[in-house]
Amino acid sequence: MLPIIAALGALGPACGPTDATRPNVLLIVVDTLRWDRVGSYGSKRDTTPSIDLLASDAIRFERAYATAPWTMPSVASMITGYFPSSHGVVHLKDILSDQSLTLAEYLQSAGYRTCGIVSHLMLGSEFNFDQGFDRFVQLAQWPDPHQAITSYEVTRNAEVFLRGLEGDQPFLLFVHYFDPHYAYQPHPMVGYAAPSAGRLKGGESIHALRSMLKEGTPEEITFVEDVYDEEVRYTDAAIGRLLGTLKELDLYHATLVVVVSDHGEEFLSHGWLGHARTLYDELVRVPLILRIPGHRGGARVVETPVSLASLTPTILELVGLDPPGARFQASSRVPLLTGEASPGDGIAYSEVDLNVLAAHKK
Repeated sequence: MLPIIAALGALGPACGPTDATRPNVLLIVVDTLRWDRVGSYGSKRDTTPSIDLLASDAIRFERAYATAPWTMPSVASMITGYFPSSHGVVHLKDILSDQSLTLAEYLQSAGYRTCGIVSHLMLGSEFNFDQGFDRFVQLAQWPDPHQAITSYEVTRNAEVFLRGLEGDQPFLLFVHYFDPHYAYQPHPMVGYAAPSAGRLKGGESIHALRSMLKEGTPEEITFVEDVYDEEVRYTDAAIGRLLGTLKELDLYHATLVVVVSDHGEEFLSHGWLGHARTLYDELVRVPLILRIPGHRGGARVVETPVSLASLTPTILELVGLDPPGARFQASSRVPLLTGEASPGDGIAYSEVDLNVLAAHKK
């Protein structure tokens, strides 16, 4: 019997919906994290030591794909199990419908204590992403949340939640780290980037960068990628602190930990800087790592392509829940973890409406 089968069996899928033996769930979404900037996916730099340590005793999906190349539709797919054209969040001002049941709502109805911490208003209550959360924290307010540095505030708020837990009630903790997203802010203590390059010092708006880099020098383009890598390493350190707190509180081994990105970033490889416009691998291929309680098999890699729309049904099956009436467009990927065939294996669908700034649909 494979270790993952034993782990799944130990979760007790037949338990009652408020059974305290169910595992906790920690869902970590890192905004704009390219898969190839993660060490366990082949990064040339030591950008993600904390994530890599997690991956060393977890299941890593080599070819995971976001459903869209920008945050709102991608995360909406992660938490609903539906593709953007079905859940309806395809434009910047679209609001996630109350009819779109979320992972937090499913777990809350099964007796989980739920907490969400987001670092950009695009995933905030204004757009109804707070559905199902007992506690919901929004960091980085307007007018320009892109300039904020928030990773350690995300972790600090997550620690407040974890340290305040009482009793055996299982929890869902959803944390969203935004720092790798533009504007790319330098972190000199990391030391990847030079203090400046040509016209650039770090922290420039994406519009300024796009204008300058139309005729950018190789040194300027390298500088932008170096600062981005510093953002990744800075965020990874905050994630490491959060995972350390989970271990300190003796919660780690009873928690299903998921680390995933909502989309990647393009650095002029196809003539564009940023994301949200195309479906190249740089934008829709993302890291996805699952550490399942009871798994002791070391690192394991799943090569079959998977869609992030499968995330909610996969998590629900891993914690032993089959909510009545739940329907998803993407199926659970648990059969891949057990070596079984599954309908839709190898199919990953991504989409984008180029007019992402369209007005909210009535």
